Amino acid sequence: MTSNETPKGAGLQVSGVSRRTVLKAIGGMGAASVLGAPFIKSAYAATPLRISNFGGFFEQAFAEHVYPAFTKATGIEVQSIPQSGSAQFLIQLGQAVQSGQAPMDVCCAGQADVIRGRARGLWATVEKSRLKNMDNIMPGFVYSDGDAIDGVGAMAWYITLVANPAEFETLPDSWTEMWKPRESAWGIQGGGSSVLLDIVASVYFEGPSVLDTEAGIDKVIAKIAELKPNAKLWWTDEGSMQSAYQNDEIVGGMYFHDVSMIMKNEGTDIASIFPKEGAVLGYNAWCLPKVGTPSDEAIAFLDWSATPECHELIARHVGAAPLIERSKLSLTDEEFAAVSSQGEPIVVASDAKVKHADYISAQMLKMLGQ
Repeated sequence: MTSNETPKGAGLQVSGVSRRTVLKAIGGMGAASVLGAPFIKSAYAATPLRISNFGGFFEQAFAEHVYPAFTKATGIEVQSIPQSGSAQFLIQLGQAVQSGQAPMDVCCAGQADVIRGRARGLWATVEKSRLKNMDNIMPGFVYSDGDAIDGVGAMAWYITLVANPAEFETLPDSWTEMWKPRESAWGIQGGGSSVLLDIVASVYFEGPSVLDTEAGIDKVIAKIAELKPNAKLWWTDEGSMQSAYQNDEIVGGMYFHDVSMIMKNEGTDIASIFPKEGAVLGYNAWCLPKVGTPSDEAIAFLDWSATPECHELIARHVGAAPLIERSKLSLTDEEFAAVSSQGEPIVVASDAKVKHADYISAQMLKMLGQ
């Protein structure tokens, strides 16, 4: 597949509280999925399967609601392990793999880390023939080289256009709204990993391919520079964006759909809009650290992770969007709308943004400093 997304930072904060803690509010929105007949029946070893996920709420929610369903379906016990979301994760994992040991059998990686990990030889591959449920995952969210799979889409998130309904006669339906003259009005994601680059590439240029070259990146950043008079805040952490919005310092901007829905449910007057050009979709994937031959238990988890039951549990209890077509899921309209949309998304150009990371960061800083 073409890898084209930058993962959401594991350490981002909302008003000083971990985003994963904030997202816990979503957990009570729907009842847990009831699994049917056991997925597989095998005599597995007594040693639990070690699965790591980003620490805090994510790891807790998976341990409480997702992994037990896998155990019920397969008989495979799981040991849940909190995983660092920092840039040191791949370095530490690389050292462990090189020593012939890894602290987990399965880990959850953001797309940029999947790309970097693949380049460093950190991921084991599994033949597609051993994974019977991969066709459930929507196209583009399974990492493979031919029939060898080294990453399976785990869960997704969206960045949408948010707006204060009181500030608009008619709510906007396009990302181009932020370019209309409105001085110091918007909260816009800054930094070298900003998905604003992907929005501009899709809305004003021919798509993500424009980010494949430095000349194309310069064109995109020049278009972003046009937003400077309209930007009140260039944010790199969620907390500053939330605070600015709730303090009426901005009329809206670009923000995470799931957190926006929590803010709305808690009384904030906010609209989360999926623009006609598409909201930005990012996602994480399950990978197997390359230490020996992948175990049958780890392969069983990859396969089960591609079932509707798994993605329903994640939507209901983790607050993340499913990577399986809506028609295959039993989510109610309310449950689905809380985390996702059926519209065509803008998927972030991670290959280009990993390749040109230093150049993009330098040029964005230069542009904002001018």
